[in-house]
Amino acid sequence: MNKLKKYKLPIIYFLLFVGLLFSLFPYIWMVLSSFKVSEEIYTQFIPTKLTFDNYSFLFSGGSGQQRNFLYGIVNSLIVSVIPTISVIFFGVLTAYAFRRLKIMGYKIYENFIIYQMLFPGVLFLVPLFLLMRDWGVINTYTAMILRYLIDPWAIFIYTQFFKTIPESLLESARIDGASEFQIIFKIMLPLSKTTTAIVALFTFMARWSDFLWPLIVNKEYGKMPLSVLLALFTKGGYQQYPGVQMAGATLLTLPIVILFIVFRKYFAKGINFTGLKG
Repeated sequence: MNKLKKYKLPIIYFLLFVGLLFSLFPYIWMVLSSFKVSEEIYTQFIPTKLTFDNYSFLFSGGSGQQRNFLYGIVNSLIVSVIPTISVIFFGVLTAYAFRRLKIMGYKIYENFIIYQMLFPGVLFLVPLFLLMRDWGVINTYTAMILRYLIDPWAIFIYTQFFKTIPESLLESARIDGASEFQIIFKIMLPLSKTTTAIVALFTFMARWSDFLWPLIVNKEYGKMPLSVLLALFTKGGYQQYPGVQMAGATLLTLPIVILFIVFRKYFAKGINFTGLKG
């Protein structure tokens, strides 16, 4: 029994290490393949010689619009940054109204926000598409952005955090003459720095990697985000360029990897939000 306890921890670490290798292997292979010549992608794990031709091909322009990957990156930033800012702005305002202003029927509104989180977004694709078509915004940035300006999940997260802020702090600010908007943006928002970081990270990552909705509402290559452009690139005559496909996929994941490395502590803190008490 003692010997079993002695080797228990090393065995656990070994199994975790093996699981980590299996998880990272596809990504490592993709990154390495983006620097390989085509002949070595499926025959060599470690490239014998490095090449940047795959990345050069992505940004060389070419004669077809399908290769406007630089525009794709800019488009991805547009459809990711604007919704992220909007989600934070409306999330803070709505959560503050729910928890502090006590507007009439706020419990009903709060429950309705939570109720929306139960339904998968795919259920609303058809009615939302018809709505965008009737508004005449198909093939525009507006159609790709408008759906994501407000997020019930962000409102819920901010609401849970605002419950933990003592009312006495807000009353002191009101006595000093602070308006409700000053309380929101000078007290509540700075205090919710961790919450805001979590909301911003997850919202940006979701919008950056979003594929289905931009594909449905936009057919113009010049306005396609990188995720859609890369998917279309893998079809037709471009199937003969696996190295270029790997380079595009690497570029698509690069912002997410950088954000995770820089703000990884917020990912761990985000797990604790489910335990907040009201």
